[in-house]
Amino acid sequence: MARGTKLFQAPRSPLIQGRSRTQRPWWQPYLVSVALGLAWPVASLFPVEFAAQEDTAGVGDLLSDVLVKWFEGLPVLVPAVLLGAAAGVMVAGGWGIRYRWIPGMVGAVSAWYLALVLLALFG
Repeated sequence: MARGTKLFQAPRSPLIQGRSRTQRPWWQPYLVSVALGLAWPVASLFPVEFAAQEDTAGVGDLLSDVLVKWFEGLPVLVPAVLLGAAAGVMVAGGWGIRYRWIPGMVGAVSAWYLALVLLALFG
C-alpha cells in the first residue's frame, strides 16, 4: 500500500478505491494557510519591536502593544490574507503540490505585504 493514498472499499463492491492526499478538500490547507497568515504579523513584528526596545523588563507590555497594532490592522490584514491564501492553495492544487498549505501561507503573507505597500503608496 502506498503511503500517499488512503484505500477504501465500498460496501458490497469488489473494487478497492483510493483517494490521494493531494485530493483532499480544499478548505483544510486553506484554513491552515489563513491561520498562519493571520499570525505572521505578530510573529514578525514582535522581534522587531523587542530589538528596538531599550530594556527587556516589559515583555508583556511590548506584546500587548504588538497585539493592539495587530487589531488595528485587521481591516487590511483579513481580506489580504483570505485572498492570498486562496490564490496560493489554488496554485498549489493546480501544480499538484503535496503540502498545499505552504504555498497558501506564502500567498497570504505576500498579499499582506503587497497590501501594506499599496497603502503606503496610495493611502
